Amino acid sequence: MFYVSLKTSVTAVTAIWLSVAVAADAKADAASCPSSIPFGLTTALTGNLALLGTQARNGAEFAVDEINAGGGIAGKKIAITTEDTGASSTDALNAMNRILEGKPLFILGSMISPHVFAQTEVVTKSETPFLVGATNAKVTMQGSKWLFRTHVHDGQLAELIPEYLVKTLGKTRPGIMAVADDYGLGASKGIQAALAKLKVSPAAVASYAPSDKDMSAQLLEIKDKDADSLILFGRPADVTLVIKQMNDLGIKLTTIGNASIVAQTTLNNLSAAEADGGYAIGGMIPQTSTDAKIMDWSKRVQDKYKVPADNFTVSYYDTVYLLKSIIEKVGCNKPAIRDALAATKDWKGMLISYQADGQGDLAHTLGIYRNKGKTPELTGPIKESGY
Repeated sequence: MFYVSLKTSVTAVTAIWLSVAVAADAKADAASCPSSIPFGLTTALTGNLALLGTQARNGAEFAVDEINAGGGIAGKKIAITTEDTGASSTDALNAMNRILEGKPLFILGSMISPHVFAQTEVVTKSETPFLVGATNAKVTMQGSKWLFRTHVHDGQLAELIPEYLVKTLGKTRPGIMAVADDYGLGASKGIQAALAKLKVSPAAVASYAPSDKDMSAQLLEIKDKDADSLILFGRPADVTLVIKQMNDLGIKLTTIGNASIVAQTTLNNLSAAEADGGYAIGGMIPQTSTDAKIMDWSKRVQDKYKVPADNFTVSYYDTVYLLKSIIEKVGCNKPAIRDALAATKDWKGMLISYQADGQGDLAHTLGIYRNKGKTPELTGPIKESGY
């Protein structure tokens, strides 16, 4: 009896000692980081993509400021260096080369897919963890074990938007309209493939250049082909133009697309009548939350940057906190950070939980939204198949 009790006591003491040792090791790992933890960010801050690019900067910077104000990571402050990619892939690569000169512990890239494609090879060669919000489905198919994505992507949207349009909204003759770059054309191709699986043929397929200001010809073509709905894929600035021109032309179609349709930066430039009824499926946005903490966070972000937070702001904010939690466990060892990112499971962010798949995608929960006037309402969350 005494032997069993002693053995149990020794086991318990050993377990306690091991847990203390593990906790001490974790603190020691983080404590071994440099006094200023270097972190690089490349995003579009000028040019026609700046409206999106600033959201990445706002989310990442806001998280860094909070973490540093709270004492940093094991007492070490994060030092963020940001480089402007502008609107071109060449400028994006040059911006990345400047970031790499500072030997950052990790790098956040933008949500602009062509920029990330241009940067991936040089970042992979540097063996630096690279986290992005770029939405082209092929971004994480480049074979880089250093690249991770913390935002939902167009491959997910290309499956879910047609399914919701056909099965829930009952539309069978959609027109498709997308911005003519890697982002939009890749989505358009995926949407057409998903419609084919549903045995639905698009009434018309159209595109417009990122710099176009007049999309009336494409809209009239879709109308003339007797479409019963419109699938619209673009960025906030051009989506705003398309919706306004639909209204001016008197074209009334059920419209569904990516999160640009419900982005606050889009809604700020539309009337209630123009915005009303638009559907979107995309990354979760904070505007629909009734949680007091999230509402307060959204207000503080807007007060600081004078721009409403969107799905990308949330994604980049979460990404910095995810990295903080990893560094606290494994320290400032780049391969260890990479391996921890690849093993991420059920990490709770602001609006969703993150889980890494085999390709490095961590976001698998999306929102279905509908504008009521200029106010987006969450119809419900929807998850990628398998999650």
